[in-house]
Amino acid sequence: MKGEIAIVRTSSEVPAAYIMNLLVSYLMPGMKLSRPVYGQKGQMLINRGVELTPRYIEALQEHGVLAVAVESICDLDSQRAETALEESVLVRAAASFQNWIERNNDQSEIAEIVASVNSIVDETLSGKVPLARLAEISAADIYTFTHSIDVCAFSVYIGLKHGYKKDTLLDLGIGSILHDLGKVRLSPEVLNKPAKLTEDEFAEVKKHPLWGYTMLKESVSSQISDRALAIVLGHHERCDGSGYPRGIKADEIDDLTSICALADIYCAMTTERVYRDAFPPNEVYEMLMASGDRDIKYDLISLFSRCVCPFPAETLVRLNNGKVGCVTANNQNLPFRPVVTMIGTREEIDLSKELYLVVDRVLTQKEMQDVIMGARSETAAPSPLFRKTN
Repeated sequence: MKGEIAIVRTSSEVPAAYIMNLLVSYLMPGMKLSRPVYGQKGQMLINRGVELTPRYIEALQEHGVLAVAVESICDLDSQRAETALEESVLVRAAASFQNWIERNNDQSEIAEIVASVNSIVDETLSGKVPLARLAEISAADIYTFTHSIDVCAFSVYIGLKHGYKKDTLLDLGIGSILHDLGKVRLSPEVLNKPAKLTEDEFAEVKKHPLWGYTMLKESVSSQISDRALAIVLGHHERCDGSGYPRGIKADEIDDLTSICALADIYCAMTTERVYRDAFPPNEVYEMLMASGDRDIKYDLISLFSRCVCPFPAETLVRLNNGKVGCVTANNQNLPFRPVVTMIGTREEIDLSKELYLVVDRVLTQKEMQDVIMGARSETAAPSPLFRKTN
């Protein structure tokens, strides 16, 4: 079958490595995957550690995969890293969600979704965090499913930091995993349209919270709490009343719903889509911080800011002195001043102490490609990123 990718398994675990997400269009033969790539049914298409060939890259394009996680070649010493949520738990959740949809919301199948969310909650309570996301390394046509799992994982993590107990976290997780359920009624042409939606098309998209809520009320409402249902209906409502579908305001919006909304915005904007590039996390972070009490309650925005970093570990950045490095640690009280390790020299710079230096910007996809390929070949011409600047 044309475009089919064989499942490839490595014989041993790949050592921990600094990773970066690279658009498929910027992949080059010789790069290695640092995370598996998944297909439409949650099946593994290519395993971590596999070295990409021209055929693999072509097959990824044919399967509609937009970006993959590739091993960074920063060659940095091992750093302390938080434990990530088990990928298998997230994949299981995505598969159970998709199976439930394909079986027309069968009441007997909702138990598997609840069990998957329960696993995510238990993992989060044990101290694991959602560092990587399925939507970044899956086929574009299953974005709704993988995005929903990402939003669930982030929502549960934020809810835990809020101080919610397990029962409430389960409500939050179930509502979050189902928040975009109504989008299954939209055509793929509208969902993945590369151009701006028409007024009529956007009017259709705005119906998805009500559609999802109605679908659940008519099929499995007895197995889902009212707070979880409220998340599905209200995740696009905003404090100033500008949201949809009801246009309600701050005091009428449950905090669980607003937490899901935060996770939804962050995950959507920092993930590649067929119609736009991903926004760097620092830009989304700043946008959300500036929207407090207009879109989402400020106290929840403040909580969110303590749960995510503007420059996550492994982000490749350029400093204002022209040097390029990899973010290796974050300073909680000064989130825009991380610890950056310079590529090549391995010099570690703590921006909370070196106040004359700041992160100028995150590297572009082309620049990340240059860094990887430049470091792979000692004979290659040096990238302009490494040239000394005044």
